[in-house]
Amino acid sequence: MFTMQIENKEIIERTFGCNNFEMWEKCEMLKEIVTQTIEIKEGRGKNVRIYQKYKHNTSTKTIDKIIRSCEYYKQLHEKDMIKREVGSLEVVRYKLDYIDGYPKIIIEQVKVLDKNGAYIKFAKLEGVIDYLSKYPITFKKL
Repeated sequence: MFTMQIENKEIIERTFGCNNFEMWEKCEMLKEIVTQTIEIKEGRGKNVRIYQKYKHNTSTKTIDKIIRSCEYYKQLHEKDMIKREVGSLEVVRYKLDYIDGYPKIIIEQVKVLDKNGAYIKFAKLEGVIDYLSKYPITFKKL
């Protein structure tokens, strides 16, 4: 991975094609991996000392850089979300099907739009379910 300087601090450089949220997810995944710990027992009998040690041999400088990157991309993502307030949802890909003899709409992809109708992002269907009743929804013509 490449690094870059932000305000005299090194962070992980953005991967081409990734937005702030995706970079935040990547950094969090890296953080989970490098901060895994294992339990080490030292001594015998009553003199056993148990302590935690990082599972992987990663330098503290690298771990600090990953943690800074997580915070940096999280802050950028939160700024993006404040700037762009959700205005509506658009169902982009869907199909009509009969299930148990009844017509059903099967949603495959949902686009989140801001109050001006500009694209924000494509949302995961699991994350949209709670918002279907809160925002206006339009269906793209088949």
